[in-house]
Amino acid sequence: MRRAWRLLVAVLLMALPVGATAAAPLSVPFDFSRHEIGVNVAVKGMPLFALLDTGVEPSIVDLARARALGLPVDTAHGDKGNGFGSAKPTTFPGTITNLRIGGRTFADVEALTLDATPVSKGYGRAIDVVLGYSFLKDKAVLIDYPATTLTLLAGAKEGEALTRQCRKHYSIPLAFLGDNHWPVISQFRIGAVTAPVTLDTGSGRQIGFFQTALQVKGIRDAMTVTGTDVGTAIGGKITSRTAILRVPVGFGPFVLPVGEKVSLLPTNGTSEKVVANLGNAALAKLTPKMLLDYVGKTVSFYGDCGG
Repeated sequence: MRRAWRLLVAVLLMALPVGATAAAPLSVPFDFSRHEIGVNVAVKGMPLFALLDTGVEPSIVDLARARALGLPVDTAHGDKGNGFGSAKPTTFPGTITNLRIGGRTFADVEALTLDATPVSKGYGRAIDVVLGYSFLKDKAVLIDYPATTLTLLAGAKEGEALTRQCRKHYSIPLAFLGDNHWPVISQFRIGAVTAPVTLDTGSGRQIGFFQTALQVKGIRDAMTVTGTDVGTAIGGKITSRTAILRVPVGFGPFVLPVGEKVSLLPTNGTSEKVVANLGNAALAKLTPKMLLDYVGKTVSFYGDCGG
């Protein structure tokens, strides 16, 4: 009887949906050709392209794709989305079901559905899914920029073997921007000034300074405006000024030297205290590996990881 019970338990466990928190680390390559973290996924057996975005809550799925796949979409409760850009697209609550990454099936992901055509055009290929906080909230993810590899972990301890050779290490608590669940580096240095910045893996920029940054003399005086630039976000096109920083920037032991090209965004951001948005182009320069541990509520950065 005891043997039969053990067999029944084993069968039931095998039948449960497999999630990243219940299995071995899962490593998959990502496309960084546009300074964003693009991953091949499948939804209900259909191959799709997804971005990993720490600045999105909950997650996003293209409305046309959701309808074609028969995903749950609540079209009776549409709302105007928020975020950067000149337009505010209409969103509808939805769910990403039967999500698979690297051959592993994940639990249903809460999402907003919207027309992703504008951001897909700006990116240069169709973006079907954006995996945000609703996907990340119960996981730890290690982003290895040089190896262009994303590893999903149950917790930070599982990342020790992947970062043991790194000689530079800096960890901070995983803090969020209010209720938005957007990670914040609270002690980011801009020359002699220290201020909070948001950490955005959904941005291909280096550093996008908000208009609030220009109210800080030490930041305003550290910039030389050079021209304009047009980018794309979920909310449409963003026209911003470009500038060169005459001071080093960074956090902990990770520093970018004088002369970095940055953007001056036309918005005030989402908080008067946050002065900038730190994107992938800067993160890839600052640190080869970044561990976002939503389970243990820490963010760790690793450098000097060569042989």
